[in-house]
Amino acid sequence: MTLLSAVLVVIALVPLPASILLAAQMLASLKRRPDRLQSRTGTGTACPAFTVVVPAHDEATVIAATIRSLRAQLRPDDRLLVVADNCTDDTAAIARSEGAMVTERFDADRRGKGYALEWGVRHDLARATAVTIVVDADCLVSPGGLEALAREAAASGRPVQGDYLLEAPAGAGPGTRFSAFAIRIKNRARLLGSQRLGIPCVLTGSGMAFPRAVLDDIHLGSGEIVEDLLMSVDLALAGAPARFCPDARITSPLPLDRAAADGQRARWERGYLSVARRFAWRLVAAGFRRRSPRLIGMGIDIAIPPLSLFAVALMGLVVVTLAGMLIGASPAGFVIATIQLAVFLITVTTGWLVYGRDLLDFGDFIALPLKIFAKIPFYVRLVRRPQQGWVRTARDSEDREP
Repeated sequence: MTLLSAVLVVIALVPLPASILLAAQMLASLKRRPDRLQSRTGTGTACPAFTVVVPAHDEATVIAATIRSLRAQLRPDDRLLVVADNCTDDTAAIARSEGAMVTERFDADRRGKGYALEWGVRHDLARATAVTIVVDADCLVSPGGLEALAREAAASGRPVQGDYLLEAPAGAGPGTRFSAFAIRIKNRARLLGSQRLGIPCVLTGSGMAFPRAVLDDIHLGSGEIVEDLLMSVDLALAGAPARFCPDARITSPLPLDRAAADGQRARWERGYLSVARRFAWRLVAAGFRRRSPRLIGMGIDIAIPPLSLFAVALMGLVVVTLAGMLIGASPAGFVIATIQLAVFLITVTTGWLVYGRDLLDFGDFIALPLKIFAKIPFYVRLVRRPQQGWVRTARDSEDREP
């Protein structure tokens, strides 16, 4: 084998673990129908008192609806605490008027959701209960969802992530609906598959429940854009990996506004790739040192890029290895790359058939390659424009300049 052939084979093998795990997660998620999922750990366990912490940064347009939905599920011993973080609008006043306890935080230097969470979970109100549940300010929780999260966290003694989905509003275009589909794959199919494969759950930002003992041992304050992913890594390395609780459904609308949607997507994907680049290999290395397949699996899991980026990378790999084969390299690299792309396409098609047909009709689905190619400039901009801190997503209910 020539040097060029060897190099192309090595390059083609780089994404192979991620390709295999993504397919395995999808396959494992199909053992039972999604509408019949049940989380069994907390079954029969008394639900402890809990505090719901809602971190909020300039959320005056949505905070009232969220508080009403949460208060409807609270029992006499449960608590609701809103952290109005560096707010310049009426978030705090509206939250108080809706019956929530409110703590305000102002710090021009330490900005970010992680700092707001740190502030909230250390508050005396949160410390007074056995479980703390984090819900974002624009989210609605399904009836019984808070109790399901608290019960599972108390029974397992581990953090718990609910079934958190971003929904496409009525009238949303194909791009928004594809985003909602991709999030279903990441936040439902992959988390369910990981749980059945014995891989720790990745926290997804809202609908997270923590036993008090776990919170006392972790540090939440950071300016990371995806503080939930960083928290997932820290918890797994500390021996307290999170569990998935599909019984608790948490929903939030995707923005219809194209600029807001692109900004939201850019912030999340940039943050995700940053944490994955820094910590995936550490999890894998720790897994080998501790002889823990679970940590190795989690490291590979967070190394799986967003679906669009993964598709672009695999298609690019096929093109590169094909070009190498045409100038005399062994076809081995091209074969490996082509098989991975085929497995990826089968995996995504399966995901659409099971999880996405209500979002994307057949015409939308077969047009996805065009949407993916159209996102290449987006990923170029992603690399060129770094961003940190808490930048809220503009809401569709807000007035905008024409």
